[in-house]
Amino acid sequence: MPHAVKPALQQVWPPADRRPDDISPERMALAALRHEIDQLDDEILALFERRLAIAARVGRAKDAPAGPHLKLRPDREQAVLRRISARARPENRETVNSLWREVVGHGLARQGPIRVQVWAPLEPARAYDAARRRFGAAAEMRVADDPEAALRWAAEGQGVAVLAVNAGQPWWIGLRRQWTSLSVFEGFGGAAPTALALGKIDPAALPAGPRVLVGAGGDAGDGAGRRVGLATHHGWTLSLADAPLPVGGPEGCVGAIA
Repeated sequence: MPHAVKPALQQVWPPADRRPDDISPERMALAALRHEIDQLDDEILALFERRLAIAARVGRAKDAPAGPHLKLRPDREQAVLRRISARARPENRETVNSLWREVVGHGLARQGPIRVQVWAPLEPARAYDAARRRFGAAAEMRVADDPEAALRWAAEGQGVAVLAVNAGQPWWIGLRRQWTSLSVFEGFGGAAPTALALGKIDPAALPAGPRVLVGAGGDAGDGAGRRVGLATHHGWTLSLADAPLPVGGPEGCVGAIA
């Protein structure tokens, strides 16, 4: 049986007996392409709304929805983005990654509000924009005046704190002593991050990647595995290590970044 033409495709341009004489083949081809885009938009919309509905169901199915941890699962987000990025054409990979960050962010927002506080006195716009790209337009973003207040807010389970590393206040020292319920789970600014994201993240849900260490004494470049120093203050060091260290262990691991 021959393939039937969809009725909608027959309405891309007027019938021949009512078509103006000045419609060129090029304009007819353009109309057909625009019609195809409209159809694709309808399909994308339907799939996106279906994904949002499933994301809401996932939120209800997660263990301990009102428990001690945020509903963020950086490991799951990392796996989704890696899989999608691997399937994308190389020339589209950056665009796809950016788009999927928004898709994932809106899905997470269906499971509960995503609140983010950003403290970066030296380059506030850069840190704020990086956090916005990471958490998407669905996140409730605001600028924090004080890193300690942002840490206290995050430790209460209110949301995520994004804090600059080298801005004159070594807030990160407190991750070993005062803010032990918080875990670093994202870095911004390249291989040597200039800002870190923290929240009440289940340590089992941290992404695969360099571990974030806070250590007393020694050199940030010493220790098991390759280390990258990020900041120092009065003998304390903040660094990254390529070693599978447990959070809260004697090595001073306070999280991981993708």
